[in-house]
Amino acid sequence: MTDLSQENPYKTLTITASSNGVDKAKAALTKLDFESESNLAKSQGLSDSIVTKFFNFKPIQLDSFKRICQALKLKWIEIAGIAEENPSEAVSTNGQDSEAVSTNGQDAHSTDRSSSELVEVTVIDRQPETINASIVLTGDIDSAELLKRIESSLQNSSGETIKISDIKRDSIQLILEGSKQDIERLVSQIKSGEVTELSGFPVQDIQILNKTSEDDQNNELDPKWRLVEEIASCGTLRRKLKGVDLSDADLSGADLSGVDLSGADLSGANLSGAYFKGTNLNSVNLRGANLSDANLKGAYLNDHAKLSDANLSGANLKGAKLYATDLRRANLKGAHLKGADLSLANLRGAHLKGADLKGAELRGTNLSDADLTDAKLRGAKLTNSRNYFINLRGTNLSGADLTDALLSSADLSGANLSRANLSRANLNSSDLSGADLSGAYFKGTNFIGADFSGSNLNGANLSDADLSSRDLSGANLSDACLINANLYSADLSDASLIGACLTNANLSSADLSSADLKGANLNHANFSSTDLSDANLKSADLTDAKLSPAIVDNTQFGDNPGLDESIKDDLIKRGAMFEDVPGDNSESVTPSER
Repeated sequence: MTDLSQENPYKTLTITASSNGVDKAKAALTKLDFESESNLAKSQGLSDSIVTKFFNFKPIQLDSFKRICQALKLKWIEIAGIAEENPSEAVSTNGQDSEAVSTNGQDAHSTDRSSSELVEVTVIDRQPETINASIVLTGDIDSAELLKRIESSLQNSSGETIKISDIKRDSIQLILEGSKQDIERLVSQIKSGEVTELSGFPVQDIQILNKTSEDDQNNELDPKWRLVEEIASCGTLRRKLKGVDLSDADLSGADLSGVDLSGADLSGANLSGAYFKGTNLNSVNLRGANLSDANLKGAYLNDHAKLSDANLSGANLKGAKLYATDLRRANLKGAHLKGADLSLANLRGAHLKGADLKGAELRGTNLSDADLTDAKLRGAKLTNSRNYFINLRGTNLSGADLTDALLSSADLSGANLSRANLSRANLNSSDLSGADLSGAYFKGTNFIGADFSGSNLNGANLSDADLSSRDLSGANLSDACLINANLYSADLSDASLIGACLTNANLSSADLSSADLKGANLNHANFSSTDLSDANLKSADLTDAKLSPAIVDNTQFGDNPGLDESIKDDLIKRGAMFEDVPGDNSESVTPSER
């Protein structure tokens, strides 16, 4: 029996059904009363998505392709178009011409094949009397085109009746069909050394098979699918599953708890609702697998497990070990990741909408371009620790709960943090340039060394925030709440503070040159040594504001509650410009007019 822990030798070979092949498959689906593609998948232990790909002209693994064709009582070689007169629909070309056969050590179309893997080909005759042969080649067949090239080489060298009819799992074995005369000629050519390779593949061995042995091989259930059936019916008790190939299999709802699946191939498998408590999934390949609503609580997925493009929506991953896991573009919508270790994991482009990441370990995690809309990140650890770096560039964190989150030195440039709760979060030295922080909540947040240049803080709650010496140049702070905020020596040049509330704010030594503070509430604000040159303070409430030491060269005032005439006169003398608008008439008062 084939050792299931060994890599499938034709694992990289994918086949696409031809247009005519799909038509035949659809007709067989109806004729055999499967009623639906889903029923066909279920009956063969295949993932729904794999059968869907088959009927939609998408490439799938050869073993899955053959299983579908076997269930539909069709010859896979014909459904793939390889045995048809015009195989172009199934075999993609790369500009290479038909292949020659190397004879007497001469290579008419040389290809270096250093691999020690073997390819065994069975040859079948088109004449009324046909025989079969098994030929062993050195190399790795990874495309349907190579099969066609080898078949062409065989026909050119030994007779046009020879056809590839199958490829077997053991070593890499092609099954050919041809007339007795052509098959015997091929055997003679190989034994004598006249033919040493086929289309660049060195020939290792050839033998004629009798009809009985070929039928036995064709009727034998592939060990992989036998295992799938056994797991589905009897479970995994005492089974050795380390390194097994269960790709494309339907294991939905299976209890895989406590099993050692390290190094296993579960790519494309349907594992929805499966149970993985305490399962060893180290280095497992789950690329493209469906794990929706699966329970992976306490599962071990470190050592670079592959989960890119996997569907993990609603999955229970509480406390899961996901260190350095590949989760690119994974669907984790609504997933339960509370306390999970995702440090150094790659979540680039992942969908985490509504996911629960409270207390999760996210040090060094790549979350660039991820969607974390309404995600719960309360207490999540996203800090830059040692050599770790958190990449949240362009990430959607709108409405996310980041209370107490450690985000020091994080790259949040261009991120969407609208309505996010960043209470008591540590944003020390983080890059928030160009970020959307509209409506965000920042009570008790640490902003030391943070860069807010060009960010959108419209309507953000920054009351009591310490933004001293921060770069907020060009930032949009319209309607923001900055009550009691410390903006000492902050750069607010060209910033928009229209309608902002800066009651009791400390703006001393800040740069507000060319800033727009129209209609802002500046009650009791401290502008000591503040640069307000070319700023717009029209309609701003200046009740009890401290303006006497401020730089007001070309600063625009007008209709300002709380500003008495004595202060107004002093400001004009220092270069301020006033515009009073009684009714429809306007009057600008400048120092030269006084």
